[in-house]
Amino acid sequence: MKDSGRLGLTKSLSERSRSQVAHTERSLRQRVDSTIYTPQVCRGLACLLVAVYHGAGLVNHKYGETWLLGVAGFGYSGVHMFFVISGLIIYHAHRRDLDDFRKAPRYLLKRLVRIYPIYWIVFLLLGGRKVFWGRLGIGDFLSNALFFNSGKSPIVAVSWTLTYEVIFYGIFVAFLVRRSLGAGVFAAWFVLLVLNHHYAFYPFGECLALDLLNVLFLFGLLTALAVIAVRDRLEPSLRDRIGLASLAAGTVVFACTGWYYLSLSDPNLFVWSSPPLTVGFGTGSALLLFASVSGSIEAFLKRRRLLLLIGDASYSIYLVHLYFQKRTFSAIRSLGWVPEGETTQATALLLLAAVLVVSVGCGILIHKLVEKPLLTRSREWLRIGKSAR
Repeated sequence: MKDSGRLGLTKSLSERSRSQVAHTERSLRQRVDSTIYTPQVCRGLACLLVAVYHGAGLVNHKYGETWLLGVAGFGYSGVHMFFVISGLIIYHAHRRDLDDFRKAPRYLLKRLVRIYPIYWIVFLLLGGRKVFWGRLGIGDFLSNALFFNSGKSPIVAVSWTLTYEVIFYGIFVAFLVRRSLGAGVFAAWFVLLVLNHHYAFYPFGECLALDLLNVLFLFGLLTALAVIAVRDRLEPSLRDRIGLASLAAGTVVFACTGWYYLSLSDPNLFVWSSPPLTVGFGTGSALLLFASVSGSIEAFLKRRRLLLLIGDASYSIYLVHLYFQKRTFSAIRSLGWVPEGETTQATALLLLAAVLVVSVGCGILIHKLVEKPLLTRSREWLRIGKSAR
């Protein structure tokens, strides 16, 4: 009797232990699913690509084209990567809000708070304040402040891309109303994007919502669906192998697309409406992001604090980098640190490194001292909690 009692007690403890282990595994899995680090690192990479592109442009304009700086010519592809990341992050962060239209106002408020407050501060400091002295028209002021653009050049040079982001955020609401509605809306949107690119329907040919670049958000959505499906169904070891293969393939596709662009040597090519470049950079970005299915890659990136910091600060860096690059470049020239007429590759690379370090560093400082506290206070005041980054 004593032996059977002990056996029953041991069995009960064993079952309880297995139950606790299973509960712990589910908790860890939910925690892993809620935070993915690969997109954050890719966000930093995208930001650096754009910064290198603009910095190399400044140096090339004054000191001549060199081979290494010429390679930076496809740095604009950081915009393509940004859009794919947005598609993935928004779906991944709000997948539990699907089929619940009551969460749409909260979702929109989170997205607007994420974009507008720091943008308004940068906009006012870089030129929006001129409206108070009559040097900027009310129409241009409101157009820049609300829609990131105007009939003239935008005050914040890179802000035109934010219009696409806001369009995507608005269309994503369809998923919150009903999942099937969202799938139908995005399928119809894809068809319209392709048809409009080929036939330029009047009067919608110039409509930003039907611009080919929007296809990149769909790449991100599909990547998010694939990441969630693979994480739910496959064993960790297999996911690690798939993630490493995806990382390698994404790097190759992205680099080859950049090489293809450089080989064209066509100054008149409009890169934002080129199907090969859009599909190439979009596919490469999607494959890089799909690497997040690997627990090993995620664990490795979680410890890369500098990369994650640049990813966290990427929005601030993106908004202000060009301003600080121009000021740094002008300061270096005015101080006479670079001999006039010097066109050596080493000099060009040193100049590029200087403008990059200063512009990225200033962006990080603005993120830490302005953007991050502003977001925290705004979310507390509006009681909306943390939003997708």
